[in-house]
Amino acid sequence: MKNEPLYLAIDLGAGDSTKIGLFSGRFPNPEILVAEFVLALEHYGADFSTYAQNLLQTIEQGLRESTISRDQIRGIGIATAGILRSDGSFKLVQNLSHFNDHNLKRVLEDAIGVPTKIENDANAGALAEWSQFRVPLLYWVFGGGWGGAWVDADGQIQYPALDWDGQDETLHYSNEPGYAIGLEKMTLKTLFYEVGGSFERFEQNLIQELGEASSLGPCKNPATLRAEVLLSGPGRCRVFRALVADDNFYERFLDIHETRQMNDPRVAGKHISKLSSMRVEAALNTDRLYGKILAHAARILLKQAQDDGLPPGVPICLGGKPSYALPYFGPSTQRILGRFGLMNYLRPSIIDERGMNANLFGAGVLGMQAAQENR
Repeated sequence: MKNEPLYLAIDLGAGDSTKIGLFSGRFPNPEILVAEFVLALEHYGADFSTYAQNLLQTIEQGLRESTISRDQIRGIGIATAGILRSDGSFKLVQNLSHFNDHNLKRVLEDAIGVPTKIENDANAGALAEWSQFRVPLLYWVFGGGWGGAWVDADGQIQYPALDWDGQDETLHYSNEPGYAIGLEKMTLKTLFYEVGGSFERFEQNLIQELGEASSLGPCKNPATLRAEVLLSGPGRCRVFRALVADDNFYERFLDIHETRQMNDPRVAGKHISKLSSMRVEAALNTDRLYGKILAHAARILLKQAQDDGLPPGVPICLGGKPSYALPYFGPSTQRILGRFGLMNYLRPSIIDERGMNANLFGAGVLGMQAAQENR
């Protein structure tokens, strides 16, 4: 361990904690997590300088407790929520708005003295997948929204949302698919009808939950919806609620505690999956519909990406909690993609399957890239 090159990885969670890891390995695979420590959310402080100071103190304390020398660190990688500028500074971090316009990459480079790279956390997760496959791939992460990344064969993120000007039309579909892709309402009406549901009820519920603006697609198009209002953790719950309407038959298959959680998208997803596994019709139809909608959105994404040079048939790796429902919604997605003549296959994140933190692992890959690029 002594004098072994190590790579510092930082997963900056905007609503959780900052996870810090030290990896060993050979480029581009951070194989072994040598040490791990955490900066809790309550220790972030009220301003960026306090956060940066506390982060550095946490790193120093973690190195001491792990008996690791700072001189062993060859590169640093940071995975973060939010949108970045090309110089590495924060442009928009919604849950940590006081970070905006500050540059954590530069702070760490100056303090620790090694090359540093920073990426949006979806991009970092994509790099984690690439480090295992070493092929071009798409990475989609489902959570509060639907984010993603396209990585080429050399491990370079294509079309990152750096220096974004806030205009929908300048976002590449592969980077923020849920926000940038508009789904035609006429198509959605047909898809809902095919499973005995009402798109009008879905849209009415959406407006009651999020307001009138939520019924407008990208560029404020009234004929479309942003894909992520359907294709996300909350989106799957919204689809379920629209399909069950006032029918509470499904509650017979849940205990009281689970029933109470069905309006909380953070946990309701696993209960919908439980209902699907028990062949409850409302849940089965929810996942059939979710899969069909995902296939239509994927077709839009793939068409643009292929026009921009994406090789046909690249694998699509799925991360985030809702992706664990892939066995339920995946078959309908694959079936329809096949009808469209698209041979891309969906698979769970290999990093998730191994029980690793994809953002932290991806930050480790970034640290290795930073060291390689500055040799």
